[in-house]
Amino acid sequence: MQVSVEESGAIERKLTISVPAENVNQEIDKRLKNVARQAKIPGFRPGKAPQNVIRQRYAGQITNEVISDTINSSYREALGETEITPAGLVSIEPKPYDEGEGLEYVATIEVFPEIPTPTLEGQTIENPVCEVTADDIDRTLEDIRQRNADYSDKEDASAEGDRVTIDFEGTIDGEPFNGGSAQDFPFVLGEGQMLEEFDSGLRGVRAGETAKVEFTFPEDYHGEDVAGKDVSFDVTVKKVEVASLPEIDDAFAERLGISEGGLAKMQEEIETSLNRELNQRLRATQRDRVMKALQDANDIPTPRAMVEEEIDRAIESINEQMKSQGLPAQELDRSNYEEDAKRRVALGLIAREVIQKHELKVDADRVRARIEEMAEGYDDCEAFVNYYYGEPARLQQIEAMVLEEQLVEAMMATATVKEVTQSFQEFMNPAAGS
Repeated sequence: MQVSVEESGAIERKLTISVPAENVNQEIDKRLKNVARQAKIPGFRPGKAPQNVIRQRYAGQITNEVISDTINSSYREALGETEITPAGLVSIEPKPYDEGEGLEYVATIEVFPEIPTPTLEGQTIENPVCEVTADDIDRTLEDIRQRNADYSDKEDASAEGDRVTIDFEGTIDGEPFNGGSAQDFPFVLGEGQMLEEFDSGLRGVRAGETAKVEFTFPEDYHGEDVAGKDVSFDVTVKKVEVASLPEIDDAFAERLGISEGGLAKMQEEIETSLNRELNQRLRATQRDRVMKALQDANDIPTPRAMVEEEIDRAIESINEQMKSQGLPAQELDRSNYEEDAKRRVALGLIAREVIQKHELKVDADRVRARIEEMAEGYDDCEAFVNYYYGEPARLQQIEAMVLEEQLVEAMMATATVKEVTQSFQEFMNPAAGS
């Protein structure tokens, strides 16, 4: 067998593979003899048909089978000889085959791109530094208090903080539109649940009154059918209720399911929860910044086959989600997912190179620590831990997460790190703090 390799692109290679006629003919003859021993042909006893009859009847089919099998086996052999590890097979193009001749074909493959910069030397990564304070705990307590308000009927006009229950029907150009009506719909004024124009249009109303609220939907509204259009809502106010806030004390803690320890225990649990959320966000932020810096430093071509597989996974995930909601699968436009797929493939290739270059191995102790941290949010922590250790596939998910964190730490060690101190609120809610 002869193999020649041509670089036909940045990561594309064309392998011209030639298999000698002797190899192909021997395999065809061997298979024809096997068929002759078993073939049942009218006019001949089993296994006694002349070779020319067997060849006439079966040669075409067997030749095609031998060509297909020879391509498969010689392709694998050629990869071994050339020491090429393909990222994906683009195509196999056999040249015309003449009986008795050798077999030649061209296999077009893509190889893994070289990763030129598997470190962040010379780059600056901003690393947020923040902590949970007593004010953050108090603020969270107040949010919980607000969410657990008791409501009672109010005779006066509605104001911010009141809960209104309404029936409404909206029309655009006099016609109802999808999602534009509801009955017995409650919401709290000023909480941002409804559009600002709708919310403000129901300030100053009383139970039993009707109101007309008119405005224009924002141009960037998520509902494309109504975005930028004038709308009119006919509203019937069924209830106006005023909030009564509970005292933040031991009784409040008990009301929320804390049977022992009262308010102090509740504050402790809030602090633990906020720290858990903070640590998760810190890790995610650091990961995103490191991965972006790595990708910016490595503008690499992405193997088409890997991109197509990534698009397949994205579409399959969306259709599975739709199926779980009782919706039919859709024929989705693959081009809409291509850029994200290319980015994910590039990041995966870069991460793989970094792991190999830095000889990173999964730290088993960190894996257990991460699972135990995740378990803190559940009543039965031991059962949660056993759930992950009881199934290799589930454990591998956490191992992959921890290995990625080790990669991030290794890269941070090669970069210039600029620490940026922020409050918990600024870091967790950047839009609110701006």
